[in-house]
Amino acid sequence: MLETIKNYSTFIDKANPLTKILLAAILFATVIFIHNPNVLFHLTILILITLLCLSGVKIKYLAMLLIFIFISGFISSLYMIFYGEGTETLFRYGIIHITEESFVRGLHITMRGVILSLFGALVIFTTKITDVFYALMIQLKVKPKYAYSFMAAIRMVPIIVSEYFQLRQARKVRSALINKKHISGFKGLKSTIVTLLSQSIRRAYRLGIAMESKGFTDGSRTYYHRTTFSKYDLYLLLMIAAAIFAAVQLGAVISPFESTDAR
Repeated sequence: MLETIKNYSTFIDKANPLTKILLAAILFATVIFIHNPNVLFHLTILILITLLCLSGVKIKYLAMLLIFIFISGFISSLYMIFYGEGTETLFRYGIIHITEESFVRGLHITMRGVILSLFGALVIFTTKITDVFYALMIQLKVKPKYAYSFMAAIRMVPIIVSEYFQLRQARKVRSALINKKHISGFKGLKSTIVTLLSQSIRRAYRLGIAMESKGFTDGSRTYYHRTTFSKYDLYLLLMIAAAIFAAVQLGAVISPFESTDAR
């Protein structure tokens, strides 16, 4: 899936998935405790540039994702903007009261969500789901029976989705021969769920037989594909630390917002 939307790979693709997850948690804690909107403004720009340059994803897919992220982030802050408290009124109509303070707080919340969404997108675009489970088994010593179970379940999701669309197409072809009450409403939903569940159960049974025939056990095992910590993890760590440091410094020099505390 990732190969179809990517043009090139970067050093972030080679970093350990656990490092990316840890950095996501650190970045989350960092933006929560940053109350200066000027710092968040510059950090948003830096993370955006990082996503554009180092994700390797085709620009048309990034454009659609960015539109969705920014619109969703702005919508999530409307309650704070429309009904926040403040003294400098910008707009008032009925119960809607937009003040300068509430507008800044709303943008502050928007930038927090956008930063985390952008970094989350960077992690998703540069990480294979199989590498995540291999890292959990090799670095964190998670039992293979749990890791492989989740891996198999995630791999089943696109198969189930494709089967659902195939079922819809088959019903359209046979619609003249099937009474509408059996394919619409609650009965249609129930028949769809039962069909997909029965197919999933058969597939899971076949998968279990295949794993048993190949001698899969919960004991110690070797791995053909191994994940390790490398210099690329250090590069990624230094890059995020440099972005945060640069945002703090730029926020003190270039201040698009008069307020330095949006709490």
